[in-house]
Amino acid sequence: MCHSRKSVLISGDKGSVALRHYISVVFRRNANRSYSLFLTSKKVKYLAAQEVLMDGKTIIFVLFVWIFPLNVEGDSRYYEKAKTEGNVVLYTSLAGADTEPFKKAFEKRYPGITVEIYRSGGPKVLQKILAEQSAGREAVDVVLTQGPVLYALRQKHMLAKFDSPERNAFDERFKDSEGYWTDVYPTVHSIVYNVKMVTGPDIPRRYTDLLDGKWKGKLGLNQNNYMFVANMLHLYGKEKGMDYLKRLADQQPQVRAGGTLTATLVGAGEFPVAASVNANNVDNVKEKGAPVNWARVDEPYYGEPHPVSVMTNAPHPNAARLLAEFAISKEGQQLISDFGKMPARSDIQPKIGIDRSKLRILPPEEEAKTAYYQNLFMNLFVKRQ
Repeated sequence: MCHSRKSVLISGDKGSVALRHYISVVFRRNANRSYSLFLTSKKVKYLAAQEVLMDGKTIIFVLFVWIFPLNVEGDSRYYEKAKTEGNVVLYTSLAGADTEPFKKAFEKRYPGITVEIYRSGGPKVLQKILAEQSAGREAVDVVLTQGPVLYALRQKHMLAKFDSPERNAFDERFKDSEGYWTDVYPTVHSIVYNVKMVTGPDIPRRYTDLLDGKWKGKLGLNQNNYMFVANMLHLYGKEKGMDYLKRLADQQPQVRAGGTLTATLVGAGEFPVAASVNANNVDNVKEKGAPVNWARVDEPYYGEPHPVSVMTNAPHPNAARLLAEFAISKEGQQLISDFGKMPARSDIQPKIGIDRSKLRILPPEEEAKTAYYQNLFMNLFVKRQ
């Protein structure tokens, strides 16, 4: 009798999920040159093999496989029950171009479950959920949107605790300690510049570089990203941060509404540099041929989380957990990276070229002070124009 450890490719017919899976097994050679296989995976119950001689080489043929459905990453906990629910409802602020690929990827991964999507900005998502609750209607299963929305729903006890094992692949910046939310992607704030107009040492390396006199009247500022104010107060402290913001306002920045619009105007040469623009907005405009890039600053980057959560009264609780887990799985997070966004999961490399260790995340409870920061932004930069 001999023992050896091998890796065998096992192909099977469709069960709950079409499968092609590598399983580590221990072979025990019997007297009749057949093999008993003891599996390290519980997903396969029995497998037999026969050794034959072919062209002078020993070949092992797998003769019979009796399997349980192969559902990776623990999702077998929900898939069978989720199939009986049939669909899942997602409210999200994902970009319009990303929602359909996300939906198709999930439905391909889990045949028999249809994703219904309502897409809008964070405030409208929250408004819709609260209006439905007031009317006694529970329609949404999963929410994937801006941090303040999830914080508001948590305060109203509308989120279910879902401490998926997938959360182990996320560091503490990208999840809460209790298991109510996990960040799918943070939007990373950046400084955008026109690569034809700003070169070499003129490219900002610190936020204080924007205070240089040469930029007076030539700066752009994205009005929709008023959490830029919170970032600067967090980076420099309240007193020094306010001093920085007032000096930046003295630079007479040209305020525009929208990150994509602001980056586009930088590319068109309306102003050579702009702040409070998300890096993915810049990359999207750059991919369309605009001469723009975002500055790799020496100081920390700031990001705003876009977490996923399961609703307490989800009409389709198993499908809800399956979808939330998909969003933070390796497959789901690779999809997020392919969308040009920053995946929050540690083992997925971001395509936007940022050192994740330099990223600071404002927690949802701080982001929830939106009215305060919006008012501060308006008073500093808009009402003075």
